[in-house]
Amino acid sequence: MCREPRARRSPEHGHRLPATLVGCLTLILALSIVVRESRPSVRALGLLALLAIVLQGILGGVTVLYKLPLAVSVAHACLGQTFLLGALVRHTGAGLAIPDFPLAFGRVVPPLVSPYITVHFAHRIGALVVAASVMATAAVAGRCHRGDGRLGRPALLALALLVLQITLGGVTVWSRRAVLATTTHLVVGAALLATSLTLTLRASRLIGWRGLARAPAGLGRHALL
Repeated sequence: MCREPRARRSPEHGHRLPATLVGCLTLILALSIVVRESRPSVRALGLLALLAIVLQGILGGVTVLYKLPLAVSVAHACLGQTFLLGALVRHTGAGLAIPDFPLAFGRVVPPLVSPYITVHFAHRIGALVVAASVMATAAVAGRCHRGDGRLGRPALLALALLVLQITLGGVTVWSRRAVLATTTHLVVGAALLATSLTLTLRASRLIGWRGLARAPAGLGRHALL
């Protein structure tokens, strides 16, 4: 009878071990930057990384304690992927591994002859997936919830941020990773993530309201779950 709980705990424990390692390394990095770095912008980025990893840990704890609530689980997953992929591109020096945009070495798919090119191209593929998801979400919100500002406004904002983010990605490459373009690219990416989470929460609540309104008289909320 103990085998099943152990089997279930193993993947979760395997997830917590690398998460703890990443948290410790981020703490060391942030403290090192704060102590040794004199540039305010770099110190701010170090503190931002520390804040992100602390928030990720809190979201992970809330996810476990409250049995995978949708909003918290989505935020935990998105923040983790954003943090790790961004850190991977930044710290492997892969930001300019592909020097042109929107093509890659003049091709749709570049020659994956080095891990740096592979990491950079994976970042672009991830951006395409995000772009497709945002555009599909905005289309559904516009078609099925026309006139409902609770969904229409964040959907349009996400679409605008997506266009700005793609433009900034191109400018980052064309400017050889200029500080202003690169920093703004990161900020807009975080804003797009926050807008997407807001849209997810509002859509979840809206579906709950409509489902409750359609429920037969005498049925409680739990009948819809």
